[in-house]
Amino acid sequence: MWCSSSRYVSDCPLWALAALHALPAPLFRALLQHVVQQQPDDGIMEILKDTSLSSRDECARAAAVLRWTLRQAHRNNCSGVQLARDLLVLGVPRAHAAALAETADSTRETYEGQVKSAGFMINKLTDATVSEGPEGTVETVKLTLHSDEVFSGEQKMAELLIDKTQVGTLLQELKKAKKIMDELDVQ
Repeated sequence: MWCSSSRYVSDCPLWALAALHALPAPLFRALLQHVVQQQPDDGIMEILKDTSLSSRDECARAAAVLRWTLRQAHRNNCSGVQLARDLLVLGVPRAHAAALAETADSTRETYEGQVKSAGFMINKLTDATVSEGPEGTVETVKLTLHSDEVFSGEQKMAELLIDKTQVGTLLQELKKAKKIMDELDVQ
């Protein structure tokens, strides 16, 4: 299981997330619902018209932060409970954290269905390292994956924080995946 404050810090500017703190809970929920339903962005401007986020750029930024947060929670199999904890650690208001957690849990099945139907491409893994999770996280390890992008050859690095209780399961799943890939290489 992923989810840690450090992941948000490295990928999502805290100032972008902090800008949403001032929104009243009902407006935040309306904005979140609008983003999840993939409504036209003009509706976001209508929701935020009487706030400090009323410019087109601020509206786009607010929607991007919500989309990014939900996508990362889904991609990393982060439960709503863990997401709420991590957001609270970052200082996100309780009502906002709860709304994001509920939304992440309620949209997870749809996200997983889209991923299963769309498939994905695996880049060439060149290195993997494991270390203790960053300071401030509880019972986590950091898995760092280095890969070469299949088409461009560009080197990429991904860091995942994994709950220590999930490490054994992850290792078993990775061994299964490697066995399947080895069998495909032979054919």
